[in-house]
Amino acid sequence: MPKTVEMTVSLKVPDNTAITALQTLHKIGFDRIKDVKKSDYCRFFIEGSEEKFKSQICKVDILVNANKHAYAFQILKDNNVKILVKNINDDGSSLLPTLKNRLGFKNIEKVEKATLWSLAIDADENEARKIAEKAAKGLLANENYQEYVIL
Repeated sequence: MPKTVEMTVSLKVPDNTAITALQTLHKIGFDRIKDVKKSDYCRFFIEGSEEKFKSQICKVDILVNANKHAYAFQILKDNNVKILVKNINDDGSSLLPTLKNRLGFKNIEKVEKATLWSLAIDADENEARKIAEKAAKGLLANENYQEYVIL
């Protein structure tokens, strides 16, 4: 049975995409969204030691550039609403051969990639989830080729 390892990778410097998303959300009426952060998200299905895999995968420069990225192996639990946006037809097949064949990660069985948005919303939890749902539909996910989940 494969083990699951989740990894998020975010910029250490200000993220222009997240800044632009916040400005655009404000322009289209989402004034209660106070901050937006964006991370790349990968879910790896692996065989073998999780700890050994984590210590190796965080050094792969096509995923994490130590000079500009920070990484974590869990989704931060805070008061922000998280939205995971995934391309519908992206099965990770573009990344998997590179990791397995070129970089030697033979223990990876499958990879899923997505974008993780984190929204700081000035509202209670239920209202914040409703606002996040509207923001996802209005800007953060394109329903023509993406799907999203509010975490």
